[in-house]
Amino acid sequence: MNMKQYVKNTVFSAILALGVTPAVAQEASLITLKSLDGKVTIIGELQGFEAGHYNIIVAGLGLMSIAENLVTCQSEGSDCTGLISNS
Repeated sequence: MNMKQYVKNTVFSAILALGVTPAVAQEASLITLKSLDGKVTIIGELQGFEAGHYNIIVAGLGLMSIAENLVTCQSEGSDCTGLISNS
């Protein structure tokens, strides 16, 4: 083993021994927005709530802003009201 590889391995081992690991991203809050007539359902990652609009990232579409008065919000594990109050 050459000296450069030895140093890399030593540094890597020291980092692991100290318990330094990359930060794990906070799990995204997935929400389901359903139109009032129930015909349209949108599932996405809540990015925030601003000026009466849910801002969510929808796979394949990107960022969308949807007016609160056009949909009902459902979230697995927590209340939508709690999620939007934190944003």
